[in-house]
Amino acid sequence: MSGTEYAIGRHCGVTFAGLKIASLVSLPKQEEGVIAMLSRKFSRRGFAFRLLREDAERLLVYVCHRERLEKHLALPETRAFLARFGYEYAAAEEALEQLQARMGGEFPHEIGVFLGYPLCDVCGFLRDPDGCVLCGAWKVYENAEEARRTFERLRRCSACICRHMRNGKSLTQIFNVG
Repeated sequence: MSGTEYAIGRHCGVTFAGLKIASLVSLPKQEEGVIAMLSRKFSRRGFAFRLLREDAERLLVYVCHRERLEKHLALPETRAFLARFGYEYAAAEEALEQLQARMGGEFPHEIGVFLGYPLCDVCGFLRDPDGCVLCGAWKVYENAEEARRTFERLRRCSACICRHMRNGKSLTQIFNVG
């Protein structure tokens, strides 16, 4: 298994397992073939891989479950929040295009919404980046105990996926997407 496949499993496995709507992973540019192959195979299960940013050496790849993202971005509170940043969209794909366009400069903090982070925590980060009550997969500003339980589920899931990969299973075998 390539280091790229391992990195995708480590960072995006929780998305493939259904615990998150989406994940981000930074990958070496020369591994585009591995990324394309996994993208094709996982697309059969409703997942999409999208390049958000690239430089001379790295690719920032967003991996999401299309249907779950579509539902999340259609929520009135999500739509209203993103409208504050100029997002206008009828479908998730349009919102992702706008996010990708915003990736050229400073990292857009509203990306937390696209990753499925609780809206209260995304808003909390925008208000006071250093005022969080808990740090884990994201900075938490409310509902710390619920977030702590979520972080533990994510940690356990990721550890299990990594253990399977270290034992020789590919991501397509682990998630049965051959």
